[in-house]
Amino acid sequence: MSKKDDIINTALNLFNSYSYNSIGVDRIIGESGVAKMTFYKYFPSKAKLIEECLNRRNMNIQESLNAAIEKCNATDYLGHIKSIFTWYHAWFYSTDFNGCMFQKAVEEVSKVYPSTIYPAIEYKNWLTERIRYALDGLGIEQPLQLTNMLVSILDGMTMQAQIDKDSVNLDAYWKRITRLIQFELAEM
Repeated sequence: MSKKDDIINTALNLFNSYSYNSIGVDRIIGESGVAKMTFYKYFPSKAKLIEECLNRRNMNIQESLNAAIEKCNATDYLGHIKSIFTWYHAWFYSTDFNGCMFQKAVEEVSKVYPSTIYPAIEYKNWLTERIRYALDGLGIEQPLQLTNMLVSILDGMTMQAQIDKDSVNLDAYWKRITRLIQFELAEM
């Protein structure tokens, strides 16, 4: 692993565990074990570091979600959507779950470091497209509104899991989601 990767991994862990505002560059330098000059060679500002961390997080989540979706039959579009919700639910119980790093970036630092919002937008667009594609495959004629609703449900589940992960009952959510999808199909 390169020194740049050491910095990114250390920063990801610290930002995820605490917050973007509470973690300074000196702490990241100290915990990653690199020299200050090495840090600034790769990251001329904290904004660039946060942006790179969010890009890495985006890439990692997309790879993991794609792997979960690929376990489904290629034409099982409802299964694709369920695998996304199942992935999120499993994430809530992982040891590194401390809420969504994209949501935290938008709330904490996007006004000070505007470039940090772009990885959050990219992830949201990617997730929206994955769900829209599956709804389109199910035969939903105009899937964008339902897609946005499902993405909002995932956002809400994530916020709820931060407060009490045991209150996020995946079966109850999924039952309602399938009703929404069935309603849309019946309306056509």
